[in-house]
Amino acid sequence: MSTEAMPLFSNLPALRLTLAYVLTEPSSLLPHYTIPTLLQLPIPVSTVLGTSSRKPTIKALVLDKDNTICAPETAIVHSAYRKKIEEIKLAKKLETELGLPVLRQQPGRKKPLCGPDVLQYFRENGVTDDPAEIVFVGDRLATDVMVAREMGSWSIWCRDGWRSPEAPQQDHRGVFARIESSFESVMRERLGKAAPPPTARTRTT
Repeated sequence: MSTEAMPLFSNLPALRLTLAYVLTEPSSLLPHYTIPTLLQLPIPVSTVLGTSSRKPTIKALVLDKDNTICAPETAIVHSAYRKKIEEIKLAKKLETELGLPVLRQQPGRKKPLCGPDVLQYFRENGVTDDPAEIVFVGDRLATDVMVAREMGSWSIWCRDGWRSPEAPQQDHRGVFARIESSFESVMRERLGKAAPPPTARTRTT
């Protein structure tokens, strides 16, 4: 399942929520796991989540589109990323996902406020009604990681966004994404902070 991205500056609810967390609960902006790009996503994803003695059951994966699956503002999927998506679809724990449907965000319910819509989608399709069995994968802390936090799900952050295998040095991240990267580095490396475990925070019914 993939979701379409939205520039943070045009998403005022996300901006307000991000600022609130920065001031009161900054660790909530940290992902549960970090990878350079989608190409490095481990399969199954449950192996890198939770603790060594207790791994979560994962039944659904939500992939961001812009700057995660595709370069920003395009719908062209590079062959390397297409191959990775096929790996994901073939993973045993995701056998119920026979395709890669797109969940389009509703007006007024953009990330990170679309958690109820995501859970409703998986519930209606018989995948899961437990947000702790869902993983969000994307390039933005303020939207992809935040919706996972608000929903009570797991998050995997694509730190470098989308990179072409032919030109990996080309950085497609915007200003806000670069600021987020610096924030994450300070929080995790200098202050020793970690993401809190998934806890449902929003109404999902």
